[in-house]
Amino acid sequence: MVEEKKLASEYGFPELGTGIFIFNKKGEIFLIRSPKWSNQLLPCGGHVEFNERGVDTAVREAKEETGLDVINPELITTAEWISPKDFYKPNKHFVSLEYKVELVDEQQIPVLDSKEATEYLWLKPEDIVKRNDIEKVTKEIVAEFFVKQKKGLFGAKKCKDCEKMKQECAEYKAGWQRALADYKNLQKETTARMGEWAQMSGRLILEEFIPVYDNFKKAFNHHPDLQADNEEHKQMKNWTEGIGYIMKQFGEVMKEHNVEDIKTVGEKFNPEYHESVGEEAVEEKEPGTILKETDGGYKMGEKVIKAAKVIINK
Repeated sequence: MVEEKKLASEYGFPELGTGIFIFNKKGEIFLIRSPKWSNQLLPCGGHVEFNERGVDTAVREAKEETGLDVINPELITTAEWISPKDFYKPNKHFVSLEYKVELVDEQQIPVLDSKEATEYLWLKPEDIVKRNDIEKVTKEIVAEFFVKQKKGLFGAKKCKDCEKMKQECAEYKAGWQRALADYKNLQKETTARMGEWAQMSGRLILEEFIPVYDNFKKAFNHHPDLQADNEEHKQMKNWTEGIGYIMKQFGEVMKEHNVEDIKTVGEKFNPEYHESVGEEAVEEKEPGTILKETDGGYKMGEKVIKAAKVIINK
């Protein structure tokens, strides 16, 4: 069987699976001794995966659990287990499509999945019904569909209420598929919301940090003019360059978080990014050109965090 993921029972629906009766040319059935079923003998099988047909599951599970390649899957009946006492997990509800299959090559050597089986046996149907270590439903299926058939007691109809069982099985599968689809949609929605929350948290932190960065830039831009031949000014220049480097580091951190300064001086006024706080008349400039920046603006991607305050040309 495949490793259990999210099964239908976790949503309040029975789990849909397959049982696989592998026959050889001697008329023997391949059974495994399963630690999951109190070390009883039963056919291999497993869960039908989403968007997988039962016949495909039968072929796949036979290969995964026994290493055997099989062909000609034939649905013989459906079976049901409600809280089976012999299964290692309580409170389970299984609905199973039971298939008869044939070996592709009689010379194949079984390779068991150690999680599913400790040994295997090839047994005649009439011997299976006499043993005490056969799982209960398995013994009933063998007796009804293989022993009676061999004795000529089995008619053309394969089971009682076959159509009803098929309909019920289809309803169970449809419910399971709906539940699985709902769960996948919930996963996508939760992942998207978590991403939105993370972005929102980062944006809130940056919005609190931006005024500090903005004031830092304003303070730095108002440092006095320094004379190269003045000894005191030389010391002040070294200090100013150090502070400038720190401001540059601040800016790099902002860029790493996709925060950019909104361009102002020389740009055309754009009400999406700029807020006009005054006008001046400069003949050589086009109307609406930004002449001065009075307060910096910032954006994250295309989202404006803070509009830049500017003075524009009349």
